[in-house]
Amino acid sequence: MIQVVYEWSVAPENVIEFREAWDHTTTIVRETYPGAHGSCLLEDKKQGAHMLTIARWNSEEEWRDFWTSDNPPEVMRMSQIANLVSVKVYRETGNHMS
Repeated sequence: MIQVVYEWSVAPENVIEFREAWDHTTTIVRETYPGAHGSCLLEDKKQGAHMLTIARWNSEEEWRDFWTSDNPPEVMRMSQIANLVSVKVYRETGNHMS
């Protein structure tokens, strides 16, 4: 299992639209792509326009296959609304979440 952390900079006036795009995108990706287990959206408590999206995948190969496929337009919409600052892939080595 891996988790992919996307760091975003979102203009304050686009925060609501970004949240909606993330929600819609996450639903489509989880329902459509093998290995996708959804994601969470984190908003910096002090800087509301700084956000993280953390996607959970079975493997790095399945995540990379997703990015080489024809992605739903919603994925591109997130990039139009906000600036993607960084992407980091982490191997999950423990989990106490339900």
